[in-house]
Amino acid sequence: MTGRPRPVDDLPNGDLVPPDAARAIVLGGVVPVAGTESVTLAGALGRVVATDQRSGVALPRFDNAAVDGYGLTAEDLARPVPATLAVAGRAPAGRPSPPARPGAAVRILTGAAIPEGVAAVVAHERTIAAGDAITLPAMPPPGANIRRHGEDVSPGTVVVAAGTPIDARHIAILAAAGIARLTVRRRLRIGVLSTGDELVEAGEAPGPSRIVDTNRPMLIAVLGSAAVEVVDLGVVADRRETVAAAIADAAAHLDLLISSGGVAGSDADHLEPAIRAAGGRCRPLKLALRPGKPIAEGEVGRMRILALPGNPVAALVNVLLFGRPMIRRLAGAADTARSDVPARTSAVFWHKAGRTEFVPARIVGHGDDGLPTIEKLGRGGSARLMPLVAADGLAEIDGGVGDVPAGACVRFHPFSTAFAL
Repeated sequence: MTGRPRPVDDLPNGDLVPPDAARAIVLGGVVPVAGTESVTLAGALGRVVATDQRSGVALPRFDNAAVDGYGLTAEDLARPVPATLAVAGRAPAGRPSPPARPGAAVRILTGAAIPEGVAAVVAHERTIAAGDAITLPAMPPPGANIRRHGEDVSPGTVVVAAGTPIDARHIAILAAAGIARLTVRRRLRIGVLSTGDELVEAGEAPGPSRIVDTNRPMLIAVLGSAAVEVVDLGVVADRRETVAAAIADAAAHLDLLISSGGVAGSDADHLEPAIRAAGGRCRPLKLALRPGKPIAEGEVGRMRILALPGNPVAALVNVLLFGRPMIRRLAGAADTARSDVPARTSAVFWHKAGRTEFVPARIVGHGDDGLPTIEKLGRGGSARLMPLVAADGLAEIDGGVGDVPAGACVRFHPFSTAFAL
């Protein structure tokens, strides 16, 4: 192999913190915010359940048919086949029906209550219909195609546990259980702040020495959910007093402040002293991570702080790795394991051992083993946005390995699931 590119940010490691250890530090002492509210089922999507939701009823609420077909009595199930039965009676969904009698099949529709005397339901397509009679080439076993009362949920069962973010599945079972209102955690109040004299708003002409602030709109979009109220704190100039004032003001009404820029540790970076000047604590962390080595965590009063790097790809990787789990914990949501998937490299992924690296990658096919095959996009770097836009997710290269050969298995974090944007 020739023509190996020089790794971006190729710096000596020193005492760098591995990502998993950094996650433990960032989440240390983080507890759910106080406060709950009652919401209707229609307003529950995306909210975090504060208390266990128990069903007061059995589900199904009554024995019902799982298919469109015909109800048969126990006596008729014992007939030799093929057997021909008259069709007498009809059991539509939502209406009572008369009892079944031997020698006659009851026409029954999906979801209809099982008439008294019916021991099994045969699917319509497994019969031969002729006029007002059906012929059964084979008999179903007793109990076939009958959903029994309470077989899914018994009264008192926890159908949605405390700490669960509500999605469409939970809405369905809560509705079935007759739960029209539930108690959820109050919305988190999260502020997003950018620091830097060089930043201008999108739509403004940056001029020859300034750049457009991409981090703030990106982070606001990533953080937006029904469980979060995101507050845009704008851009603050690189002056300690100005940053400190903005932080102190935010601490009066926010649960979490996420900033970007000002954490690299140079004489132009004022975030750490500004947090201390605002009466808080700040712990800078230099991560064994590429992109995004410098971050910081801290707090002012009850407001937690997560300070991200200024380069956009580094900011995105770090908010996904550390911001997301911090928000889940503050919101009272149950902790979840990282949900990456295995994938195989389409070519050599150049990598210098020592730091875990996240690189934009797209799926270009699937191997015989069913795993996605991914290709690395771009030449690396924490400020390149086009590779990120073209990617299907981020490939994770462990810090303990060097170059990753073609066909090797790596962790892949799809933007559609694990690192959903």
